[in-house]
Amino acid sequence: MTYQPPQQQYVYQQVVKPPSNGMAVTALILGIVAIVIGIWSPIPFVGIGAAFFAFLPAVLAVIFGHVGAGTAKKVRVGKGMATTGLVLGYLTLGLIVAVTIFWIIAGAVGSSSSSTM
Repeated sequence: MTYQPPQQQYVYQQVVKPPSNGMAVTALILGIVAIVIGIWSPIPFVGIGAAFFAFLPAVLAVIFGHVGAGTAKKVRVGKGMATTGLVLGYLTLGLIVAVTIFWIIAGAVGSSSSSTM
């Protein structure tokens, strides 16, 4: 019999990834984008475009924020990001609505007071 050296043993280590919440991250990013664009909406002329371009990210931040908050209950990760995305989305939507109502009222008052006699 010939001597054979023992075979080298390989140790396989399984990599366990921590849970993540992509919906909460998406809500946070869209909320930040929405508020950065939406903050310009009260400025005349620029505000119309800013309100237009901030509306979609704000709505998506609210949607993804609600889904991310539901997912956060299951995976226990991302509740703060989902909440922040929700707050920024709702804040931007409220700002856009308030500025739009202001400009509609200002336009109506301005047009009624500029009538000639």
